[in-house]
Amino acid sequence: MVVTDIATIELNNNVNPIKQTISGFALGPYGWLEKIGMISVAISFLLIASALLEMKKGAESNILKLGGFLFIIMAFGFLMTSLFDTHVFGTPNNIHGFIHLASLGVVCGAFYLSCLIFARLLMGRPGLRFLGVYSLITFFIPIIVLSPFVFLHDINNIMGMLEQVITGFNLLWIVAIGPQLIKTL
Repeated sequence: MVVTDIATIELNNNVNPIKQTISGFALGPYGWLEKIGMISVAISFLLIASALLEMKKGAESNILKLGGFLFIIMAFGFLMTSLFDTHVFGTPNNIHGFIHLASLGVVCGAFYLSCLIFARLLMGRPGLRFLGVYSLITFFIPIIVLSPFVFLHDINNIMGMLEQVITGFNLLWIVAIGPQLIKTL
């Protein structure tokens, strides 16, 4: 997704990554690149989900299955965000924009719940505590990043940058922790 984001920004002259959200990148002529990135994230979620759902290790199997179910929800949400474009800010909302935003809300809820679940699980394992700590950091990053800006009236001017910082931590979580979950649990 990072590669497709950068390509979309470079190819679309009208993209402002500081102001524009990642979903807005898909609205330009090279928006199909952004959609490929979103679909690749959905596929990675499905791969992690399938591995978690297949694991059978005693008391932890229920936690792993819950995690697998959450990853399926996230994958479905990312597919929905790629199928339904966001609305352009300043224009009336439409059904596509509503489905897009609702899907992102579900993805965020499921993702941050999985961060908490896996933080608890990983922190209980001596060799994986650092991954548990990173899961907690990933959970708190949106709060830390967005909190100072809650009272700003002009947050839209930097919303793209804020979203990209949060998304960077989330994608790093997928890359760093997803394979470790599969390999070590």
